[in-house]
Amino acid sequence: MDIDSCYQVGYVIKRHGFKGDVKILLESSLPKNLESIFVEIDNRLIPFFIEEISGLNDIAIVKLEDVNNSEQADRLSKCRLYLPNSSKSKSDKLETNNLIGFTVCTDSEELGTITAINNHALNPLLVVSLQGKEFLIPISDYFIKEIDASEKRVKVALPEGFLDI
Repeated sequence: MDIDSCYQVGYVIKRHGFKGDVKILLESSLPKNLESIFVEIDNRLIPFFIEEISGLNDIAIVKLEDVNNSEQADRLSKCRLYLPNSSKSKSDKLETNNLIGFTVCTDSEELGTITAINNHALNPLLVVSLQGKEFLIPISDYFIKEIDASEKRVKVALPEGFLDI
């Protein structure tokens, strides 16, 4: 894979434990159901399949296929991580400030109107108002399922009880 056809999503901070897991810092969101990632080693992008990934905010713990001990994981320390440009998430492709005024809805109901974008948090948030109440929805493919610019609608899928918080 050519580095010019990819974008950097983060880098390996260090190993995590003794079984080959690595701790990574994410500089952009990862697509849902990510199966593989490119690691820059000696100025070349090497593909690795992802066996397991877990994380919170911008730090993730990743188990890569064929990285099975601490020595192998240590060799990846400080290596940059890339994904193909074609895998950029919906939220990375759109200009979020253009969403102000859009209607937010689920499959069954209208939730309100986007009044602002909160870019000050680690994860950008949509600020949605409905009948004097305001709630926040993370700008992520996990929540945002579809954006229809012509209809000025953002379709979301929220976990049960999300709006009760």
